[in-house]
Amino acid sequence: MKNTEEEKLTSLVRESFRESGAFHPCAVFDEPLDCIRVFTRDCSFTEIRIDDRITVLEDNYCASGAEKYVGFTIKGARHFCNEHHFRLSAPVKMADLLNAILEATPDPVVRVVVNGIVRPLVDKEQINEIELVPQAA
Repeated sequence: MKNTEEEKLTSLVRESFRESGAFHPCAVFDEPLDCIRVFTRDCSFTEIRIDDRITVLEDNYCASGAEKYVGFTIKGARHFCNEHHFRLSAPVKMADLLNAILEATPDPVVRVVVNGIVRPLVDKEQINEIELVPQAA
C-alpha cells in the first residue's frame, strides 16, 4: 500500500496530465519531501544525484538524437528559498532560484550541471516558475 506522501505526489502528477489528457512538461512541488520535481518527457528514467540538492533525471532508453536528460529534482526547496529570502506567497521564478543555487554553491560540478543541463531544460520547456505553496488535496 502506498504511503500518504507518495499518494499526494501521484495525485499532483496525474492532475498535471489530466488537463489535456497528454503529457506536458511540468514542475511539481512535493511538500512532504520539500523538493521541486521537473519532468520534461514522459519516459523511464534513472536519477543521478549530483549533490545534496540537485538530482538529474536521465532517460533510460534515449533514442539517437534525443535529449538524454529529461528532468531534475531540487531537494530542500522551501528551506532553501526561506534561507535566501524568497517570498513564498507568490510563484518563485525558476531563473531566480537557479541563480541563487549557483551563488550558494562553490562546487564546479553543480555549476556545470545547473548551467549545462538544468537551465537549458527550464528554458527549452518554458518552465518559468514554481509555486511552493501547498496545494489543496
